[in-house]
Amino acid sequence: MIYYFSGTGNSRYAAQKLALLTGDKAVNIASIYNGTVKSVVGKSDVTGFVFPVYFSGLPEMVKRFASNPQIRENLGEYVFCVITCGAETAAADKMLSKTLGRSVDLSISLRMPDNYVIAYEPSDSREALSRLAAADSKLEKVAQAINQQGTYFKTHFKKSAVTFFMYPFYGVFRTTRFYKADSKCTGCGLCAGVCPDKAIEIKNGRPVWINKKCQHCTACINRCPEQAIQFGPFTKNRGRYYIMNIKKQGE
Repeated sequence: MIYYFSGTGNSRYAAQKLALLTGDKAVNIASIYNGTVKSVVGKSDVTGFVFPVYFSGLPEMVKRFASNPQIRENLGEYVFCVITCGAETAAADKMLSKTLGRSVDLSISLRMPDNYVIAYEPSDSREALSRLAAADSKLEKVAQAINQQGTYFKTHFKKSAVTFFMYPFYGVFRTTRFYKADSKCTGCGLCAGVCPDKAIEIKNGRPVWINKKCQHCTACINRCPEQAIQFGPFTKNRGRYYIMNIKKQGE
């Protein structure tokens, strides 16, 4: 079984491609929490986790999922993780191992298009397509390693130190207080539909963030068709990234 968490589609893309190449099944962690998927049958001897790195650590939902006793008790004999990132995963794999209560056999860092519009300009279509092509090539090699149950896990003090200092900021930035919809909002409700936390409701034709914190996956801000959702004052003039839009441009 391959479990994944994804906001803008990068980790979903990687998980589904790996599932295809390894003959396994990929299931969205958020869909399990939200009750839209009751059960999926995949390989019982292999368990994979595919997710983005957030502030050098685990997305909160992945951390919560991996710490669930039922998940921990039903791990396959072989456990791997593929961590999608723009540059560096730090010690997110070590954090996953600690949360699972067992070592991860294979840990892979997969560079994907930049999507963190809150802090910087996302990858444009040209750069994104180039990174996706490179990711496709690497995923084929990763699938071969998984099929052969290869092992690779390397961490060091520097990576652990980065995670130690950076991860506490994740709790701060998970606040929803800076999200808002500007005048371009049409009230379509897509943001509420794609939010893995179900932290958004449409009230009087406008999105309202009903939870104080969310996963900070940026699905709402990146996938809004009108680019109407903002986080603070700096996102208004930045582009947006959603993998399906980029793939369509590359067809």
